Amino acid sequence: MSNSITKARERLIEKIQEEGQVLGEEFLKVDSFLNHKVAPVLMNDVGKAIAEKFKELGVTKVLTAEAAGNIIAYTTAANFLDRKKDVEVVYAKKGVPTTMSGEEIRTIQSPTKKNKTTLAVSSNYFEPEDRVLIVDDFLFTGRTASTLTDIMDSLSVPVVGYGFVIRKKGSGGYKKLKGKGKPIFSLVEIESMNPKTGKITFSD
Repeated sequence: MSNSITKARERLIEKIQEEGQVLGEEFLKVDSFLNHKVAPVLMNDVGKAIAEKFKELGVTKVLTAEAAGNIIAYTTAANFLDRKKDVEVVYAKKGVPTTMSGEEIRTIQSPTKKNKTTLAVSSNYFEPEDRVLIVDDFLFTGRTASTLTDIMDSLSVPVVGYGFVIRKKGSGGYKKLKGKGKPIFSLVEIESMNPKTGKITFSD
């Protein structure tokens, strides 16, 4: 494991232990630094770690779903530093704005909001020669990443891998994405969470 990945992992675990709130055996609230209020230096370290993991795959675009994945997508793309051309970020819109054209649309069930969400991605922002990295804050059910993969498949654009900040072991998402045959990276993997004590156990 590279120094940048080790550093980011250690800092992220420390932050989760300090500020993470266990809402249940499957749900961890990290709004105070990841997806509501944001810790920019830490998130840059996280993005650098994900970019380091996928630096050999020729990534040209980073794809996520708004809004939780935006920061991770931005910092990941910004840390692909050895490219002749900037790695760009595209985020799937929740809903279909009237300004969008040539969009690909899918509907998924949100595991946290318990409702259906429409994801729309404009085909105008992709070319067949693109190599797409899909990122998000959590890997839980894998539905969002799988749906984004389906959208890319419909556009004949290859997905080269998946990068996540946090993964809950045994939640099913990893198994779902593994079937896609692409590399999957999670900076931190949580073994278990105890809502009564608030204790979080991390995988090695």
